[in-house]
Amino acid sequence: MKQLSILVDLDRCIGCKTCIVACRNHHGLVDHEKSMPGTMSHYLRVESELQGVYPNLKEDYWVVPCQHCKKPPCIKACTSGAISKDAQTGIVLIDKARCTGSGACIEKCPYGVIQFDTAGKFAHKCDMCYDRVIHGEPPVCVEVCLADALSFGEREILLMHADAAGKKVIKKRSSQSIIYVKSAP
Repeated sequence: MKQLSILVDLDRCIGCKTCIVACRNHHGLVDHEKSMPGTMSHYLRVESELQGVYPNLKEDYWVVPCQHCKKPPCIKACTSGAISKDAQTGIVLIDKARCTGSGACIEKCPYGVIQFDTAGKFAHKCDMCYDRVIHGEPPVCVEVCLADALSFGEREILLMHADAAGKKVIKKRSSQSIIYVKSAP
């Protein structure tokens, strides 16, 4: 099985959150009339870390979507069989129709990225825009990234491109299918 991945370049990400907005719109996660800030579903988030000592400070930003784990704990937690890992792409998918809404997958996700739709009573999350990927298109977040900080493709090829560009993989964040890189010091 090939593993499709997203590479996040910390040297390029500016924390603009365009990826979040595009993702919400593509997946219809926001009711623009009724949604309030802080209550909107999201399939990814932007985190940051401040480094250095004043006045020489630098802030790194990175995107955190579903990590499409090698051995997903959400699959083991799901008693209804609604969560699976696609054999062709390595993408972890949730079948909303089979979901019983127990929430066990949400509790077991170490990345806190699975959402729950209270109205429909089902779990949902980033599926790396599976509907686009199977037709040869990149995920929406990758397509709209203003800073070209996100790349999409087979994990091994992304790693080769990062290495050729002099980027170092941040191993503590890149243990799954999402790869985080930064220029080597």
